[in-house]
Amino acid sequence: MVYHVVLNPAGASGGAARLWKSLESMFLHAGADFELHCSTPQHGITDICRELTSRGEETALVIIGGDGSLNEAVNGICDLKHTALGFVPCGTGNDMCRDMAIPDDSKALVERIMEGGVKHYADIGETTFYGEDGSVKVRRFNISSDIGFGAATCALVNKSKLKPILNRFGLGRAIYPVEAIKVCFTAKPAAVKLRCGGKTRLYKKCLCAIVMNHCHEGGGFEFCPNADFSDGLFDVCVGNGLGKLAFLRMLPFAYKGTHLKLPGIYEQRGESIVMTSDVPLWVHTDGEVLGRAKRVEIRMLPEKLRLLI
Repeated sequence: MVYHVVLNPAGASGGAARLWKSLESMFLHAGADFELHCSTPQHGITDICRELTSRGEETALVIIGGDGSLNEAVNGICDLKHTALGFVPCGTGNDMCRDMAIPDDSKALVERIMEGGVKHYADIGETTFYGEDGSVKVRRFNISSDIGFGAATCALVNKSKLKPILNRFGLGRAIYPVEAIKVCFTAKPAAVKLRCGGKTRLYKKCLCAIVMNHCHEGGGFEFCPNADFSDGLFDVCVGNGLGKLAFLRMLPFAYKGTHLKLPGIYEQRGESIVMTSDVPLWVHTDGEVLGRAKRVEIRMLPEKLRLLI
């Protein structure tokens, strides 16, 4: 088996490249057959994974990077049936691995990958985004797709000049609560109609609708503590009718996953979701901001992601 190691050398402020240097000797010592693929601004991780998985043969990918790199990878995989994916987290959030009972140590992860064999089968979501400018985008996600608060926070995080500085000191996750507090005081509620699991509900003062495969997002917020990444269903957390201070007070509870019993927090579950709102709302997939839209459709792909960890 050839392991195709894929990374963005500039990822995590250069941390992805440094991590690979510390792990390369393990592949060499084990006599593993591997090829290194480094992305560039012109030829990204999605492009690399698309090319590697379009040959109609068994392919093993190893992603060195954060949740954003994993999102790029899953959007590039052409042949999910014949692709196995391993990854070594190196990013700001690293939310995908939090509920998967995998080793924290990078070298232990590499050993697990080189054992071979699929260890987990993970659900993949797909968001169809109908932008306020008339554009239509279709994008897969591993962890979550948010409308409202979470996506607005990601939009601020992605533009933050503080994030690269914090990353250099290993404090990148701190940027999420900082920007989340800003959103708490600036976000305006919207009327959102949500169809999920065959039921349609109207939330008249919705601040967020968080659709999740995994439990955590945003650097550790456990918005959907009951989510199971392999059950074929989305878990949805909705915040409705909350004032700014009430929403702010909810966040520490959400970090521990104990917020679902609070007033104004609702939970739904289903394999397909349609959300419409009266005003355009920010939308993201795994932290990658798509823009603002009044309509979003989300479905579960029939194929699962085959994981080597």
